[in-house]
Amino acid sequence: MSDRFTPDEVGKQLDYCSYCPKMCRHACPVSTASGRETHIPQVKMDRLNQLTKGRQAWSADAADSMWACTGCRHCTTYCDHGNEPGLVLFAGRAEAQARGAAHPALAGYPDRFRNRDERLVHQAHELFPGRFADEGQVGFWPGCDAIDKGPADVAAALAVFDQIGAGHVRLVDAGQACAGYPLLAGGYIDLFRWHASKVAKTLRRFRTVVVNCSACVYTLRAQYPGEGITLPTEILSLAELLAQHANQLKRPTTKRAVYYHDPCYHARYSNVIEQPRRVLEQIADVRELSWNRTDTECCGGGGLLPKTMPSTADAMAKRRLSEVASRGGGLVVTSCATCTFMLKRNAPRGVEVADLPTAVAQLTGTPVSAPSAPAEGES
Repeated sequence: MSDRFTPDEVGKQLDYCSYCPKMCRHACPVSTASGRETHIPQVKMDRLNQLTKGRQAWSADAADSMWACTGCRHCTTYCDHGNEPGLVLFAGRAEAQARGAAHPALAGYPDRFRNRDERLVHQAHELFPGRFADEGQVGFWPGCDAIDKGPADVAAALAVFDQIGAGHVRLVDAGQACAGYPLLAGGYIDLFRWHASKVAKTLRRFRTVVVNCSACVYTLRAQYPGEGITLPTEILSLAELLAQHANQLKRPTTKRAVYYHDPCYHARYSNVIEQPRRVLEQIADVRELSWNRTDTECCGGGGLLPKTMPSTADAMAKRRLSEVASRGGGLVVTSCATCTFMLKRNAPRGVEVADLPTAVAQLTGTPVSAPSAPAEGES
C-alpha cells in the first residue's frame, strides 16, 4: 500500500468512488453509527471530488463530511479497485486546512497538541522514575494515550517485561510522547514533518522501539518514510514483542475465556493479527468476535473522530462491544492504548476491557507496581 498518491492517482480514486454503486457502504462504521447517508464512503469521496474540481467552494460546511472517517480502511477491504478513501480523505483535510475550511472542533489544535505532548512527557517521568534511558538496544515508547489514560497499562507492560526476561527494556527518554498521527489526521502536514523529525532523532538512538499504539506503529513504519524522514530503528508493536517471548509466560491452571478486538491500524495497516492471539492463547481461551482480523470493526478512536464527532465515536465503541454483551458479557482484550480507552469508557454492564499487557499480568498472576503519584501540584 502506498501512503502517498500522485494527483492523478487521487483524481482516479475520487472519480471511481464518485460513480461507484456504493458497494462498501456496509463497511463504514461511522455511517453505520451515525445513520447518515452523507457519511458513507461514496458520498464523502464525491463531496471531496466536487471541491477539488472547483464545482463547489471550499468551506467548513462543504468539507464537513470528510471528517466523518477514522481511516480504518474497512471500506478498502470491500473495494474491487483497492481505493483508499481514508488516506485520500486525510489528504483532503490538509487541503481544507490550507484553505481555511478546517473542522471548527480543531480550532487552535496545533497549540493544544504541543501543550498536551509536553505535559505527557513530564507526566511519564513523574509516573515512572528510574525506568528511562536515552539510548539502548530496546526502548519502550507507550504512546500518548497510554500515558494520559492508561498509566496502569504501562506499569503492567514493565512488569511483564521483567517476568519474561526482558527487564532490560527501558522507557524511551524522549521530548515527545506522540508520534504525530493526530497531526496527520488533522491535516497539519508541515507540522507533522517537523514533529516527526524530532521524534526520529530520539528513536534512532535505539536499535528497536516497542510501541503500544496501533496508529503510532503505522505512522512510524509507513508515514515517516512517506514524508522523507529516515528512521532505521526497528519498530515493533507491544504485541509483536510479547509474541517473541510467549513461551516464557506463566501458564495458568485454568484458562479464562477472552475476546480479542483487532485494532484497525494493526490488522489492516501493519498485519499485526496473529501475534496478540499467539500471546493470549498461551494463557487464555481466545474467542473471536464476528468481525475480526482484517474484517474487524473500528472502535471509533481513529482519525480525530472523538474530537470532531464524539457521540458517533462513542456509539461505534458501544456497537463493537454489543456482541459481547449479547453473549452474556466477558473480558475483551485489545492491543492498542487508544482502543482500550474507547472501549473501556463505553463498556456496558458485564463487559470488561483490558489492554494486552494488563490482561497478561492479570491472567498470569504477575504483580504490578502502581505508577508513582505525581509530585504535589503536578498533573
